[in-house]
Amino acid sequence: MTGAVDSRIAVLTHFPSPYQVELFNEIERQRPGCLRVYYLFRKVASRRWAGVPIAHDHVHLEETPVATIRNAFEQAPFVVFNYYNDARAAQLIRFRERTGRPWCFWGEKPGYRFPWLARFARIGRLASLRSLDHPIWGIGRWAVDAYREEFGEDRKYLNLPYYSNLSRFEISRPVFNSNPVTFLCSGSLSHRKGVDLLATAFLRLVHRHPNVRLKLMGEGPMAPRLRREFAATDAVEWVGFKDWDELPAVYASAQFLCVPSRHDGWGLVVPEGLASGLPTIATNRTGAALDLIETHRNGWLVPAEDADALYRAMAQAATVSETDWRAMSRHGRASVADHSLSRGASRFLHGVDAAVPAMEGVR
Repeated sequence: MTGAVDSRIAVLTHFPSPYQVELFNEIERQRPGCLRVYYLFRKVASRRWAGVPIAHDHVHLEETPVATIRNAFEQAPFVVFNYYNDARAAQLIRFRERTGRPWCFWGEKPGYRFPWLARFARIGRLASLRSLDHPIWGIGRWAVDAYREEFGEDRKYLNLPYYSNLSRFEISRPVFNSNPVTFLCSGSLSHRKGVDLLATAFLRLVHRHPNVRLKLMGEGPMAPRLRREFAATDAVEWVGFKDWDELPAVYASAQFLCVPSRHDGWGLVVPEGLASGLPTIATNRTGAALDLIETHRNGWLVPAEDADALYRAMAQAATVSETDWRAMSRHGRASVADHSLSRGASRFLHGVDAAVPAMEGVR
């Protein structure tokens, strides 16, 4: 690895999630040989996806000591740090900063629990960002605004959200149905995802509108509590974990998507739902919802931590006419028409070229 001092962009990230692998594969397709991705971990225990084949140059750092890649990070024409909450990442950032060569940080909106503690960690591990020389790429407008507030106006910012292959959802054909009206919630059954708030709202909803149903796709620590709360109703279907290729069919089986998160830095489930033609109810602490959802046009944007607001949006959805639902479905698909892998890879490469103009000649 010590010989990796060529013209490739170096990217340091957490683990090969299917979403990121798809994007990096597309970047490699658009500009062959331009990229080497360093994954801190091969997998994360909480993520059970089967994975997407990696078609770009990559290194797994679980098998590679930092010392053997130090030269690659020091000599690469540009480095993108997509993760900082790891001692190896912090060390590589320090090595890169000492060279005076360009690099950027690319991250979600920081902070969920203990935001001041997280900010203290950033002060140490991202201290180099106090210099105005390094761009910050925020994953969505929410992230850009947060980093601008923390690091100031006088630097270059880029809104570069996560992109995924939405074409597999665009073939979904959900069908309007008023009896039952089916809501889908996809994601970890956890406190951060707000599924307890969804349970409160849905139990109230099913009491007033017996024609509604809820599908829960996912697993997580709140599952036992939710099963107790839903024990008295037969209006809930437990879909469980579904792998990558199974998702479109589940989306197509519902009429609305619910994303009740207390905090979600981006939330790819939102563009997936919209691409599937599902009007989407999501909170104002979900990055993708802030960028993509317009209330009453392609869904509803509701305050986080507010079960009453969630209930009101779901009650409106439960009584939407077929004409209005079809219009919202069309607008949902249209709102993510430009949210393609090709577009994401182009924006990534544009960000690199803007930071390092000489990279425009690297093909």
